[in-house]
Amino acid sequence: MRSSLLKKNIKKNNKVKKSLLYKSFLTMFFLGIASGLPLSLILSTLKALLIEKGFDIKMVGFFALATIPYSLKFLYAPIIDSCKIPLLTKMIGHRKSWIIAMQLLLVIFISLLGFSTIFNNILYISIFALLCAFASASQDIVIDGYRIELFDNDDQGLASGFYIYGYRIGLIISGAGALVLASFYEWNVVYYLMAAILFCAIIVTLFIKETRSNFQKSYKSFSSWFRKFIVIPLSDIIIRKENSYLILSLIFFFKLSDAFAGNLILPFLLNIGYTKIQIAGVLKTFGLFAILFGVLAGGLLIKKFSIHNILWLSLIVQMLSNLGFSYLANIDINIKVLYIVVFCENFSGGIGDATLVAYLSSLCNKKYGATQYALLFSFAAIARTIFSSSAGVYAENLGWYQFFIFSTILTIPALIFLYFLSRKKH
Repeated sequence: MRSSLLKKNIKKNNKVKKSLLYKSFLTMFFLGIASGLPLSLILSTLKALLIEKGFDIKMVGFFALATIPYSLKFLYAPIIDSCKIPLLTKMIGHRKSWIIAMQLLLVIFISLLGFSTIFNNILYISIFALLCAFASASQDIVIDGYRIELFDNDDQGLASGFYIYGYRIGLIISGAGALVLASFYEWNVVYYLMAAILFCAIIVTLFIKETRSNFQKSYKSFSSWFRKFIVIPLSDIIIRKENSYLILSLIFFFKLSDAFAGNLILPFLLNIGYTKIQIAGVLKTFGLFAILFGVLAGGLLIKKFSIHNILWLSLIVQMLSNLGFSYLANIDINIKVLYIVVFCENFSGGIGDATLVAYLSSLCNKKYGATQYALLFSFAAIARTIFSSSAGVYAENLGWYQFFIFSTILTIPALIFLYFLSRKKH
């Protein structure tokens, strides 16, 4: 009798645990949407807006610099990780208070960015795009820390998958969705609608589980704070990992080729004659599913083979996929070929995304997860942010055909560092 009751209780407890786990996965999916939505609004969607309003391609290319806050997350991650927001932290918890605060700022800045497009003032557009990027990058820092705390190590991979899927849904809302809406409404109205969606995210965030309910600051002075939240997490990576200089160099160049070409794919397609509706359908909608398929394939490959081997694969497929756009530049409008090229580019990009996230996560010490992940992510982002900002200059001087061929060459530094890292491991 006792054993049967015990079995029933165990089954009941397992069901409760599974139910809570599924809710946590769903939480990461919705947080992923909130995290992904702002990015297209300050990148591809904003570039389409600027092209339509008559700004030249060099100016549009330099708007990649608006994403610098994503590259510098490691500078302010320790502040977010260690400081309270007055009153709000006490009311709803440390992680939730920071997420909601950043979402509220995003609602305000996206609305102001939309308002600034009415006057075609490039200074105001630049300022509000930069502020959106800062609030969005800060939200990402908190969500990364929240994910690490919410899940056990065994569930981190699946949690990241739900987050990436949500992130991509957010991108399609502010990418394809915004382009379709822009065909019927003014651009400022489109940005107001995107801000309204993020306001809904605030309501969802209010009901998620908090991982730091009783958060207390654990430092007495600036020097103790600096040591605990900056010096120790950063030095931990260097001390624990042999060949850290090669690892950081590989991370630095890993996505450069993909990002350099990707910075101007939307303006390129508009320039050679594809319509916004066609781009929304192929690049932003079909392309999303190609990316998600790539993320899934990347995750399965990483589980079956070593992460080191998949690093080689992802670099090579990302490099070769750029050549498809060179082909597009030399032919007439062909929607079927566009589908094939976009599939290859986004599928390989999805494998690269999954591989990079898995590789960065494998390098982190869970004790300092948020700060270390922000640091490593910054290394991955800073090269593509700074170097890809000059993509418009290269496109104007080289022409589209040679521009995309040149973008493949940018993979070579990453391949060289991976080669030396392979030799060191052997």
